[in-house]
Amino acid sequence: MGEKTHAHPGAAGGVPAAGHPSDVRNVVLVGHSGSGKTTLVEALALTAGAVNRAGRVEDGATVSDHDEIERRRRRSVHLSLVPVAWDGRKVNLLDAPGYADFVGELRAGLRAADAALFVVSAAQAAESVAATTRAVWEECALVGMPRAIVVTHLDTARTSFEEMTRICAATFGGDDPDAVLPLYLPVLGPESADGHAPLTGLTGLLTQRILDYSSGERAELPPAPGQEAPLKEARDRLIEGIIAESEDESLMDRYLDGGGGSDIDIATLIADLERAVARGTFFPVLAAAPAAEGARQGIGTVELLELITRGFPTPLERTPPVVTTPSGEPEAAPVCDPEGPLLAEVVKTSSDPYAGRVSLVRVFSGTLRPDDTVHLCGHGLDAAGQAPRPCHEAEIRVTALSSPFGRQQHPVDRCVAGDLVCVARLGEAETGDTLSASGAPVLIEPWSTPDPLLPTAVRAHGKADEDKLSHGLARLVAEDPTLRLEQNPDTHQVVLWCLGEAHQEVALERLRSRYGVQVDAEPHRVALRETFGGRGPGAGGTSNSPAGTGSSRSARSRWSRCPRAAASSSWTRSSAVRCRASSSRRWRRAYGPRPPGACPPGTRSSTCASPSSTAGRTRWTPPTPRSRPPGRSPCARPRRTPVSSSWSRSARSPCWSPTTMWAR
Repeated sequence: MGEKTHAHPGAAGGVPAAGHPSDVRNVVLVGHSGSGKTTLVEALALTAGAVNRAGRVEDGATVSDHDEIERRRRRSVHLSLVPVAWDGRKVNLLDAPGYADFVGELRAGLRAADAALFVVSAAQAAESVAATTRAVWEECALVGMPRAIVVTHLDTARTSFEEMTRICAATFGGDDPDAVLPLYLPVLGPESADGHAPLTGLTGLLTQRILDYSSGERAELPPAPGQEAPLKEARDRLIEGIIAESEDESLMDRYLDGGGGSDIDIATLIADLERAVARGTFFPVLAAAPAAEGARQGIGTVELLELITRGFPTPLERTPPVVTTPSGEPEAAPVCDPEGPLLAEVVKTSSDPYAGRVSLVRVFSGTLRPDDTVHLCGHGLDAAGQAPRPCHEAEIRVTALSSPFGRQQHPVDRCVAGDLVCVARLGEAETGDTLSASGAPVLIEPWSTPDPLLPTAVRAHGKADEDKLSHGLARLVAEDPTLRLEQNPDTHQVVLWCLGEAHQEVALERLRSRYGVQVDAEPHRVALRETFGGRGPGAGGTSNSPAGTGSSRSARSRWSRCPRAAASSSWTRSSAVRCRASSSRRWRRAYGPRPPGACPPGTRSSTCASPSSTAGRTRWTPPTPRSRPPGRSPCARPRRTPVSSSWSRSARSPCWSPTTMWAR
């Protein structure tokens, strides 16, 4: 890692092909928006010989940000794959968006990768170690994913690599800050008039060699006289950290007996360092200036490629994903073997104007070839916190395979276990679907994404867009698992749920530019539903006093809350009791005469007979109310239709009073 001076880059424009899982490295770049991930990928591609000239984000000429939306916004909004060759190995660089609204693309990159490279900016120290970056670091720690840290923008003014190293150790080190240590220290040139010292090279702490880029090319030089003493403290800390994570217990004794590890071979330390990084117990910090002025290639890119190819694990060392049968029964996951049964997953789905739907597939086991018949299995993603989707299964035929590089798609004849490949027109495959061998279907447990919380009501702009709206929205949801589509039956709106405003703008812009559907966003209407908070009584009354007569009515009710799963209109039942004797005339008009011996309706308990006088009374159900003759006032009968009527005996009084259940 430190003693190599050069590697064998791939040919410019060529696409590397992996023949075995041990020749593959899958790395995802994680970091805050604006930390320099896309620029670093461009510099790595230039160093590896994949491109002849490094593009700039400001010019919209980078390989990874090839989408029109990304060029206009000058930031990454999709997960992109840039494969390069270095030291005879294929390195799949996955550039993930850093904005929090596109966390779904980041989660897909974590599923496809075997290691993570955290990119922090020395010019934005506070933003680079924000809460979102720390959350991703903890998520990688839970699954034991190896990680490394790259400090960028060291060629800008008022930046300090030492300060960033302390911040990273305090933020990512946790209980063991000595596990986060630098492998190289920056070499600064003479200060300019404004007090800024440019970055001209790096110093390897293990090899104690200076990697000079001042001439535009990378050159190794011995340390100048008098520079060994300032490096001794940092070098001793690094050696102690490597020995502490080493599996060889004799190294510590040799380090203590030898007076600082002078008798320990550098190759032994480098080998232990590589094993500690691959196990995910040591996290090296590297310095880089991808867009340094005067350097033909970025400063620190060679050292970073050496760490990736020699320190990061191969797909053979990765823990296989959790696998079940389509019915949900646990299933043993196959190991990463090119000769084993096929197990692959669609980690990203996109649309191409010429090739149609293109699926980025990560092969975990077996070998995927064109014209193979595979079993496609998808599941509802609501079990993992995502939007619910319909389950689907089908036997499909694999079409042509290709390796992406920006806008270009280079055909390949196969994809071995551990590698990534693009498949065009893969049936109805969606992001998160599983590809398995025909006749032995299995299902990979999906990754989790946050629930979308921002609703956006959309409608077609014109008649020509109405037919294309449903198809375009369905394809959007199939590509992005963090989107959720809803047809609200109460407001009759088509609602697209997103993670944030930036996510919403990109989704609508993609709907217009990629699928040709012109839509208008309108305010989201909420169907308000009311219910009672508890149970309690109620009372009320009305009065109607025509000339010469007087009448009044009062009602007592008990209200309770209906179950939340009931219909949208939650009406409760109430019992109305007429309390005045003057209302008996109108009651008789509606129900006829009461039975002999019964108390008049509404008679109070103080005016009723004694309990002994009611012993022979029987329960009576009034007949159906008579219809109102033409011309009679509607006040002659209740304004609401009674559902059921009966004579009931009060618990407090022996009198019988009519009880009516009303419905709205």
